[in-house]
Amino acid sequence: MPFKRDSVAVLLDRVYANYASLFKPLDKTPRHSLLKVFAAVDAGILHQNLGDLDFLALQLFPDTAEGDYLRQHWSSRVTPLYAIASSGDALLKGLPNKPVPAGLVFAAASGEKYYTEKAYRIGADGAAAVTLKSQGTGLITNLAPGEELTIVSSKLAGIESKAVVIGDGIIGGADAESDEEYLARVLLWLRNPVRYGKAGHFAAWARDSSPEVSNAWEYKNFGVFGALMIQVISGNQLNGVFPVDNIAQVTSYINEAAPPVIFTVRTPEIIELNPEAALPPLEDTQENRDLAANRMKAFLQLVAMPGVQVTAGALRSAVIDGVTITNASVKLNGDATGIVGTTILQYPYLGEVSWE
Repeated sequence: MPFKRDSVAVLLDRVYANYASLFKPLDKTPRHSLLKVFAAVDAGILHQNLGDLDFLALQLFPDTAEGDYLRQHWSSRVTPLYAIASSGDALLKGLPNKPVPAGLVFAAASGEKYYTEKAYRIGADGAAAVTLKSQGTGLITNLAPGEELTIVSSKLAGIESKAVVIGDGIIGGADAESDEEYLARVLLWLRNPVRYGKAGHFAAWARDSSPEVSNAWEYKNFGVFGALMIQVISGNQLNGVFPVDNIAQVTSYINEAAPPVIFTVRTPEIIELNPEAALPPLEDTQENRDLAANRMKAFLQLVAMPGVQVTAGALRSAVIDGVTITNASVKLNGDATGIVGTTILQYPYLGEVSWE
């Protein structure tokens, strides 16, 4: 039976009736009745206590607990994944043999700051590749190759104030998992508290390895030696899907947790779906267009995985609810019966919806 928290008014009447049954009121005028005063104070205290009990009762179960309480209660079993910093290389130019100290701070156009963790020296060619780590954390700290950085700490004689991101970019930054994502991992652990390598366990280990991994899938007999392939992605259909940058970290985590099985971790190629859609004239508003696009994204979030086929008919069915949107036309590759198939090395993602 759930806790029942009565309103202050109900508690006040109940406490006052109890006082009145025990004591004869000194004054029948409510304004001056001491019993009214006592009852009001007691009812307020009782209402607060019941509220605390009501709140604590929700924290007992993972699916009703609030984020911080959920993590405090389950962190000993399922380690929370917090935001991580990004790192990567940048090309810095200057006079040959000029030292570059550790702790040199750079800033990107976005305002995010990056620093060197160790000292370097400008080479004979007047350049040095320095490894930078972001001061902040999260996806926002990632930078693409070619982006420019500016030294914001003390300027150094003989070293240019600008640097350029090189290689694969400054990558690996990821946002902390949401309360919903952590809850999903807790519930998965409750259903499978012991992992020994059966179907689904490697994908679960991949999701536990890094906040960058938002979803993972397993594929048997991949490659010449029949290895298990684990495909991992970052993000979701609603907010954007990205390749996972730090495959090495995911692989290392699984190696430590899993039995000795031959496996490989990959991140799939993102295949954009760019459907053409149309709504009935009376329903063709910007609000309904946004609603239709969001319904397509929600549908793909449920069914999308490497190797899946997406049909125009399925996207159309996801859009129509019979009330707000009574009909719609959706085409893939210019065909209302169009099908976009992916291999196990590809992942479908909803790109731009063009409206007719």
